[in-house]
Amino acid sequence: MYAIEIVLTRAVGAVELRAAQQRSPLAMASSDDGSHLVVLVSAKSEPRAVRRIWKRLGDTLPVDVFCGLFPGIDRSYLMSIPMEPDTEERLRNLAADAGQTPEEYLHAAVAQALARDRTSRRARLACALSRLFREFTPEEITAEAAQRISRI
Repeated sequence: MYAIEIVLTRAVGAVELRAAQQRSPLAMASSDDGSHLVVLVSAKSEPRAVRRIWKRLGDTLPVDVFCGLFPGIDRSYLMSIPMEPDTEERLRNLAADAGQTPEEYLHAAVAQALARDRTSRRARLACALSRLFREFTPEEITAEAAQRISRI
């Protein structure tokens, strides 16, 4: 049994969700805002579970991406992203030029984007801290941070 998250391009209402449930006997649950679903699928592997969902629900719901809820042995998550034919062809060409499969190419591109995001977040944090240290003492900053954290 595999739990697959479906991230939707827009929130779905009760009518659309009911129609999807009637079209497919898969067990599913919706987030409060209707922008995410979780579907339980019986399959031999997670990729087969995703293919099964694509076949049953792909044209019923406004799917943005399918994602496994739990990481695999390699600590990565399986994702399935719908693409227009021209986008898929461009991806295949870029991957071929790089000597990679489309999956490998996309994996590397996502890893690079996440690394850039982490670097950018660290840089923004460093700038914010520099501004704070120009105006406040380390003790004041630490005390305020401790108060905020204790309220969470």
